[in-house]
Amino acid sequence: MNYLYKYPITTILFSLLMFTANAQHELGVHFMEDIWQSGQTNPAFMNDQKVVIALPSVYARFYHSGFTFEDAFRENGDELSFNLDNAITALEDKNDLNVNLNIDVLGVALRFDDIQVGLSWSVKGNAYTQYTRETLDLFWNGNADYVGRTANINPEFQFTAYNEIGLSGAYNWQDKFTFGAKIKYLTGISDTSTDGDNTLSLTTSDDVYQISYDSDFSFRRAGFSQAADFAELTENDFSLYNLNDLTGGNNGFGIDLGVTANLIDRLTLSVAVTDLGRISWKNETYEYNSKGIYTYEGLDLFDYVSSDTLDSDRLADDFEQVLDTIAEILDIRSTASDGYTTSLNTKAYLSGSYEVLDDLTIGALIYIENANKSTQPGFALSARKKFGKWFTLGASYAFRSQRFDNLGLNAVAHLGPVQIYAVSDNIAPLFKPLDSKNYNFRVGLNLAFGRISDTKSQTSELTR
Repeated sequence: MNYLYKYPITTILFSLLMFTANAQHELGVHFMEDIWQSGQTNPAFMNDQKVVIALPSVYARFYHSGFTFEDAFRENGDELSFNLDNAITALEDKNDLNVNLNIDVLGVALRFDDIQVGLSWSVKGNAYTQYTRETLDLFWNGNADYVGRTANINPEFQFTAYNEIGLSGAYNWQDKFTFGAKIKYLTGISDTSTDGDNTLSLTTSDDVYQISYDSDFSFRRAGFSQAADFAELTENDFSLYNLNDLTGGNNGFGIDLGVTANLIDRLTLSVAVTDLGRISWKNETYEYNSKGIYTYEGLDLFDYVSSDTLDSDRLADDFEQVLDTIAEILDIRSTASDGYTTSLNTKAYLSGSYEVLDDLTIGALIYIENANKSTQPGFALSARKKFGKWFTLGASYAFRSQRFDNLGLNAVAHLGPVQIYAVSDNIAPLFKPLDSKNYNFRVGLNLAFGRISDTKSQTSELTR
């Protein structure tokens, strides 16, 4: 019987997953009225300081709808073993993986009584992929269970990195309404993404165990030099990516809009829509296409085994040839394109806050994001307490990503003109890091100078 060597089959699956590289904002920062960064969720939020200098801050998020690390790693005596069998059983038919990394490089905000203006620069990297359970099953267990069957391995993915230069403004009208807007100039660094309906499947013959790939698959990329061929892509040769020119024709615009209303004493309502916009990719843009049905017979492991000894050197050499063969089988071809556009993930926020006491505020938020061809809702409750002028502590409970177990904390320390802040929507990973699917945090530092008059300060507190 001809036994197929299963791992070359899954090399292409792993290579496709290497592109998993869109972005959800943290919810807790929306309630942190004592730092300028809350304006990222509603540009109508105003400071109670005359000058704020926002020093570099980092926001990072990882979310996986499938298995947890604990599903994939098991204790075997004193050792920790890696086994995906349990993880695969925890997967849905389709699974989402999100990775976000945003760096707020620098910002400044100035307030003049009823008017506030700000300028900011951020670098954002958003990564998303949707993969099927069959993809990981093939990667780990090979195609033995798919003899006479067809497995869907069609992934969707997007990796985008760009700069954001923002100019914001807010105006308080008669201490009742505050109107805000932020105009953002976007410069694309790189993008790799699928678009439209794709087909990529694998069928194993129940006769001679040949493998047939049915491919009508395409993806696009922009912002770095064209790779020579698919084999170089699978080698993950980052020298192929020319990131020296960060603005070369990959530009776009975005806008944030927001309003707050304080019509009842101590009660404030707010609504905002952020990230309305898109990026036009015109520099170093290419399309990759693979179309057709291709057959591959694989390797026979018994050719490399003699007296229970594996000829690993010869197998490694032949394995490299298999990679070339897979590239030929899939027949991935690249062509220069005239460019394309990608939209930002538009977000909407509807919230209310009530000042129960002078030092205690509660709030609620409804959040909707249009991302990855779907609408993703969220809901959060918040409570924040001030401990004098030096420290504010808050807690939040949120539903997002179809999960109800998001308990978050946030804190701000006011050390003279220095503001040190930290926020996370989910603190569970601190206690059970291997049994969590959602990790996120933000940390940063501001310099704040010159409080506005007591009257204006009180008004600012009420207009949140």
